[in-house]
Amino acid sequence: MKSVSPKELVEHHSPLYRRIELDLRERVQRGQWPAGYMLPSRKSLAQEYGVDMRTLQRAIGDLLADGTLTAHGGRGTFVAGSSSSTNSEQPRAANSLTNTIAIIAEQSFSPGPTWLATIQTVHEAVRKSLPDAQIITLNTYDRTPEGVARHERNALEIVENERLAGVIMAHAGGAETLPDIRRVLATGVPIVFIDRLPFDRGCDFVGIGNRFAAQDLVEYLTSIGHKRIGFLAPDETVTTIEDRLAGYHDAMRTAQLDSPEEYIFRLPLARSYAMESLKTEINRVASEIMNMDPRPTAMFVVNDFLAEYFVVALEQMGHSVPESLSVVGFDDLERYLPRTPKLTTVRQPFEQIGERAAAMLLSRIRAVDDPANAYQHVLLPTRLVIRTSTTPTLA
Repeated sequence: MKSVSPKELVEHHSPLYRRIELDLRERVQRGQWPAGYMLPSRKSLAQEYGVDMRTLQRAIGDLLADGTLTAHGGRGTFVAGSSSSTNSEQPRAANSLTNTIAIIAEQSFSPGPTWLATIQTVHEAVRKSLPDAQIITLNTYDRTPEGVARHERNALEIVENERLAGVIMAHAGGAETLPDIRRVLATGVPIVFIDRLPFDRGCDFVGIGNRFAAQDLVEYLTSIGHKRIGFLAPDETVTTIEDRLAGYHDAMRTAQLDSPEEYIFRLPLARSYAMESLKTEINRVASEIMNMDPRPTAMFVVNDFLAEYFVVALEQMGHSVPESLSVVGFDDLERYLPRTPKLTTVRQPFEQIGERAAAMLLSRIRAVDDPANAYQHVLLPTRLVIRTSTTPTLA
């Protein structure tokens, strides 16, 4: 494979993916890759730079995040064009009767301030282009998965019956509501999905590379000596959880470590929706882990919301974190809280997700994109944040 030249990679002290990003950006800025140019395949670029696909993906991710590049699922990655449109018409879907946009989510998917950060930036971005927009939030939360699916179906019926202008959606209804989603899409109402992909093709999506981010997180644990690492998540088949679990396995394989089935803990989904049942289940798992022999020395909890409850459960049992067990989460919920953060985690760009989702939806509503164009999947970069909930181990 061709190695990166000194001229192309410029700042040798920077991370490799960052140096590749600078070189790719320079190709765009000097006109070597003009607006609308389709980049070579990820595989060929990785071979050109002599790096693995993961490093190449991280470099391209930053360019997608700032709008230098745009990804069209199924067609490739392109250099974004500057907008020369002077059309001052208010965006409105061709079949829409209103300027109303719906946000559909089971809001515990990203609870508290993280959800507010996303929804606030959606409102701000939409109103910059559509000042008279009405934005409604349809919360599909329920104490059971069946209830969530029912509420999601009802929300989609509202969108269809009222012929709303568009939807930003965090899908939580599982396979049961996929026919409803496809039916609404077939009517011409644009939907941009965030956080979770309902299906691989045929939809717009803004989120993160969960698999790569989870791999980074677990590789950090292995780098400080952890060899027995567990994984805790609800027993739910959604892309966020499955991709993070896959990243966990990737990191363990890279470190040539075992990830035995008994170290994978899945909370019964029905109980994950009811708070008291959730606490009971987390207490049970915490007790089971601390009584294992040999037990994990570190735990990857699939999100910060569950990780916080897990840490509390351990402390109530008399086990300190990280002295008794290192714990990592995902999302960086604590950055929004007034107390000093302590959880090692992955920071999601919630504000940028909201901004990009709103921009993508408005583009669809304006019909700037030819309807025949492929849908877009945009993955924004994340950042590993190391705090005091983890410590090196020799165990």
